Amino acid sequence: MLLLIGVVAVIMVSVLIGVNLGLSRIVRGGGGFFIAWQGGRDVLLGIAGKLASFINSLFLNFGQRSATSTAAPQEQANPYSISVAAQTQQMVYGRAARPGENPYFLTIPFFLIPFYFPFALISDPVIARGLWMVLCEAALVAVAGLSLRMIEWRPPRFLLVLFILLSLFTFYSVDSLLEGSPVILLTLLFVGVLYAYSTEHDELAGALLVFSLFYWEVSFPFVLLMFLKIFADKRPRVLNGFGMLWVVLLIASFLIYPGWLLSFFTAVVGAFRADFGITSGAVFARLSPSNGNWIAPAVSVFVIIVLLYEWLAVRTSDVRRFIWTACLTLAAAPLIGFRTDMNNLIAMFPALALILAATVNRWRAGNWLALLLLLIALLLPWGFFVRWFLLGDQRAWDYLFLFFPVFTILGLYWTRWWFIRPPRTWLDHVRANPG
Repeated sequence: MLLLIGVVAVIMVSVLIGVNLGLSRIVRGGGGFFIAWQGGRDVLLGIAGKLASFINSLFLNFGQRSATSTAAPQEQANPYSISVAAQTQQMVYGRAARPGENPYFLTIPFFLIPFYFPFALISDPVIARGLWMVLCEAALVAVAGLSLRMIEWRPPRFLLVLFILLSLFTFYSVDSLLEGSPVILLTLLFVGVLYAYSTEHDELAGALLVFSLFYWEVSFPFVLLMFLKIFADKRPRVLNGFGMLWVVLLIASFLIYPGWLLSFFTAVVGAFRADFGITSGAVFARLSPSNGNWIAPAVSVFVIIVLLYEWLAVRTSDVRRFIWTACLTLAAAPLIGFRTDMNNLIAMFPALALILAATVNRWRAGNWLALLLLLIALLLPWGFFVRWFLLGDQRAWDYLFLFFPVFTILGLYWTRWWFIRPPRTWLDHVRANPG
């Protein structure tokens, strides 16, 4: 029996890898992965060059002690250079990036680039991207499972299967997979941090928080909230876990590339000044040309005020409200007004677990209502995408961007009272724990 299970598992994994390698070869894109892959390869080649020079100098000194070495010093590989971005643009567009397109400047801190080294060892970008997609698909399933475990909810089997399928096939998941976005793994890190913190595995929570820094454009509000809660709860072990790993990684990074900090900030400024991506202000301006100029800042101010209120309230709240507030923060971030990408929206997926749990456990027809919400979350975005793709309707693309944060925020506030308070009645307790 075990042998049969093993054979089936090997066949399934092989088919999965084959399908993803085929998608990697056929579907263009993948810039979110290629920029880090190319940067990682440059770093590895630079390290290999330095080691070769060092070994060569040892042999020269051993064989000719009196001779002076005339070998030219190895140039430091810079993963933040324009050449790395240009190579990525060629892989993605087949040409240099045009105005409005992503120039693919690497904005990952140098001390986290080694995360990509296993993929950078693969010389074929198609194979590397395909394997990265397999890893991200596994991460999406893990996000779904860990989100449910984090809130201690065991859904009916059919809802569990549908929730996992939604994690893989919602538009935002597919878009992130094809782009090679690291936000999928970042979302898993967010859930991992919250789960470790809620179960009092403080050092682990701190260590995972370090890795959450590798995509600051998405993680900054979440990390800020985490530190606010850590200091409010006076849990220094989280800071110990964060500080120890961070310091070790920083020391190693400066030993490999002492001047990386300036290059990193230069790349960040270049990416910030580049004209690409989506902002809520531009979306509102297109949807309402006459009123968009005041709607966008009004929405931004309102969202910031709401977040500040929830952040202040969470300092003295229990872990349930903290998890809810963290999910709200991830959902509200795209509406603040900062530039983002469509594939970054997958970061708010864990909030759906909270919404579904509250829906099933609070209402008598909760299972059917949860099924309806799952179908809306799956089908409506794909409908917007098809309309945009076939008809070139810009409004459909704008609705596609607004749908997930608005749907998630409304769902979180719709179920807020139930989720941030434990069940009060015997019937509530039975509904929340059907087993």
